[in-house]
Amino acid sequence: MNTTRPPLFAALPVTCVLTFALLSPAAQAQKKGGTLSIGMEAEFSGFNPAKAKIFNQNTITPASSVMETLFVFEGKQIVPRLGLSFAQGDDRLSATVKLRPGVKFHDGTPFDADAVVAHYAWLLAPETGINLSVIAPVKTVEKVDEMTVRFVLKQPWAALQSALASEHLVNFILSPTALKNDPEGFHRKPVGTGPFVFKEWQAGDRIVMERNPDYWDPKLPYLDRLIYRVLPDGNTRYQSIKSGQVDIGRMDTANHVLDAKKDPKLKVHEYQGSGAISWNFNASKEPFNDPRVRAAVVHSFNTKAMLDTFFLGTTVATTDLLGPNSEWFCPKLNWRGYDLAKARALVADVGKPIRFQLVSTNTPAGRRQAGMVQQFVKEVGMEADIRLVEQSQNVRVGLSGDYQMDVWRFSDIVGEPDVALAYYFGGENGAPVSRHDSSKVDAILRKARAETDKAKRKAMYCEVAQIVSDEAYQMIPIRVTYYAIASPKVKNVPPMLNSVIRTRSVWLEQ
Repeated sequence: MNTTRPPLFAALPVTCVLTFALLSPAAQAQKKGGTLSIGMEAEFSGFNPAKAKIFNQNTITPASSVMETLFVFEGKQIVPRLGLSFAQGDDRLSATVKLRPGVKFHDGTPFDADAVVAHYAWLLAPETGINLSVIAPVKTVEKVDEMTVRFVLKQPWAALQSALASEHLVNFILSPTALKNDPEGFHRKPVGTGPFVFKEWQAGDRIVMERNPDYWDPKLPYLDRLIYRVLPDGNTRYQSIKSGQVDIGRMDTANHVLDAKKDPKLKVHEYQGSGAISWNFNASKEPFNDPRVRAAVVHSFNTKAMLDTFFLGTTVATTDLLGPNSEWFCPKLNWRGYDLAKARALVADVGKPIRFQLVSTNTPAGRRQAGMVQQFVKEVGMEADIRLVEQSQNVRVGLSGDYQMDVWRFSDIVGEPDVALAYYFGGENGAPVSRHDSSKVDAILRKARAETDKAKRKAMYCEVAQIVSDEAYQMIPIRVTYYAIASPKVKNVPPMLNSVIRTRSVWLEQ
């Protein structure tokens, strides 16, 4: 069944998505206690993967506090969580994971091999209806002993551990008891092994969690309580941080970041990852079933104008998919960019009027950004109508295919990029978001999965990146630099991928 996939990390299409950089490494004595209030950009999508279908950043943030994965990325390193070790089989068609002993879910269910096998068996069942692109090469998961499982693969796959470390909805291990007993209730009240226990969700307002007193790491968490506040308006969110009503939050305009940098009562956390602002073209619909139209839009996009006037110098242009801070950066790509002459020539070659609808988020930043794109394409002879949707709904617009061009975000990537490249641009396990012909990409990624030489795999990934640009599958002109604004009392905020606030080791100076 060829169904459209959700974006890899449930990418909310914000214009200046925010995350966090390392604080000063100077030694500080962590303090226990206190409540951390976190300003969120949109409503949460719910926590039963089969019902939610997608975990956006606003959902992954609280999900990562209550549920855990086998492994996780800290910076660029994969570190243990519920899994202690990873060993690939000699035939490269399986891998064994040793599990952390002595862990229990919040409802008292033991975390063991049976729980992990039950989790992935449920996910892999066809009737679940969950998109499995992130773990598509996994055939089954078997119990070896009480605390060991084996992942059996359909083909050799170098990216398996990277995939398992991805905080995607399929990798958060759920309590099999809670899910079986009340799947509807689980959607509103998740049960995991994490450092915080879910308490309540007031729709449109907040999620509340409290410290897990039985967490397997006795040193953590430091905080007693978490409150995730739904504050979609960026000005309201910023003023809430300035006034102390919220301790930390993300902004969607550069003005807030620049203003906060001048305020001694605020701390700005900054991190440039490999993510990027992007726009999807729906290649299954006119006019974007014509690659000349897609390329014309890309060449019409005045990156410098948007960087100077919208982002105010707070981020940079892209030259490839991943960026120079990624070990998978491809510096020699012939990356499509601003070129009015090429854009006008392509429009002339099409030889008929080009008009399309651009979907953007109904926020001040989203409206302004859409207006700039509208002017860019008009300059080369195309017309764009703007359709505004609520930010929390824009991802679902993309999933349904109810768009011609839609603002999006290419996810931050660490570890093997096969996971994201297959998810966004491959089609073996569901139509890519942009609904393009993925045969070229699929063929290269199949070879890369079987390749043991890392340098050769990188060359193949760069080949995929070049195809993305050549075929103009998406418009990816601007690198995301992540920002968060916080009270200085918020300590130990790590460098976060994909704007997700992970609270496991955050503490408050009170």
